[in-house]
Amino acid sequence: MRSRDVPADCEIIRTYDELRSFMAAFFQATLSFLLIIGRRGLSKSYEFKQRCQPSRDPAGNAIDVAHYVKGNVSPVEAYRLAYGNRNKLLVFDDAERLWADRNGRFLLRDLTENTPSKTVNWRVDNKTLARDGIPKQFDTTSRVCLIMNRFAFGDTAEYEAIADRGHLIYFKPSAIEVHQNAALWFWDQQIHDYVGSHLNLMDPEKLSARAYTKAYERRQKGDWREFLERRFFSQEGERWLVSIENDARFRTVGAKVAEFERRTGMSRATYFNLKQQLRADGQLEAIRVPTYALNARPPEAPDLEAEVRRVQEEQRLAEEQRLEQQRLQEKGAGHDEAEADADPEVEAEPEAVTA
Repeated sequence: MRSRDVPADCEIIRTYDELRSFMAAFFQATLSFLLIIGRRGLSKSYEFKQRCQPSRDPAGNAIDVAHYVKGNVSPVEAYRLAYGNRNKLLVFDDAERLWADRNGRFLLRDLTENTPSKTVNWRVDNKTLARDGIPKQFDTTSRVCLIMNRFAFGDTAEYEAIADRGHLIYFKPSAIEVHQNAALWFWDQQIHDYVGSHLNLMDPEKLSARAYTKAYERRQKGDWREFLERRFFSQEGERWLVSIENDARFRTVGAKVAEFERRTGMSRATYFNLKQQLRADGQLEAIRVPTYALNARPPEAPDLEAEVRRVQEEQRLAEEQRLEQQRLQEKGAGHDEAEADADPEVEAEPEAVTA
């Protein structure tokens, strides 16, 4: 049974290859509207953000055909960005905020119309749009991708308006898929190998790219293994039983039962009942995960002093620019006053002539 987070019309995909095939179709402009839903930490945003980076033509000129929008922008800001990037591919990441707002829903419904060209409207007066010369209506050929962690459906009519016109994808990779994908970008071989050797203990609903990076951050503190066990190991008795049964450190039944009781808080009787069930289902054998050779480089340690100096230099340049603009404005105002004083159309009355 699907949860409230998964629309009934969603197509469930479980591999990164499938996700990238949909992504490639969108960036080839063969999909007019793509909606991707999946839990946090699966690198959905990273993959699409990278594809939105400008490419270069043979002459070195930037070719910018897509625009990435972090979806926690307000609806009016999203409208402004859609206008400024009209006819480009638009990727709205973390688009829940837009969908949660009434004006945001109107905007998304306009942008996802299944027509080559669509008319987008801003339905209320807005001083900032008027001030910047942005019209309340414009035409665009933009194709749209929405990326969400969950999709709050709204009322039936609003949901159907979206679901009927788009490709709805729910991305739910297995733990081994997440682990294999991490091998493409992660850099710490020891941590990656440790996760792989304990993959059958990992909670598949928790394991994400962030598990690897957070464990790396805990390296200096020295408790990265305990961190992974505490945050990402499953509490299911079945997972622990399979792990313990395949762990060479526990040679006797008594040692296995004691470790099972310690790890799960479950009884000796539960251990034997679960073991019998798993053996009958052919699930007592642990999944063997291959070791992947990592090639990525670790991130450089930040130079905090250099970062402070950079910010100070940016502030200095901004202040110089502000003062220069102020000087030019004052100079222009003085010039206007001088012109007004010398205006030939303003003539003084002739002095009276005395006899």
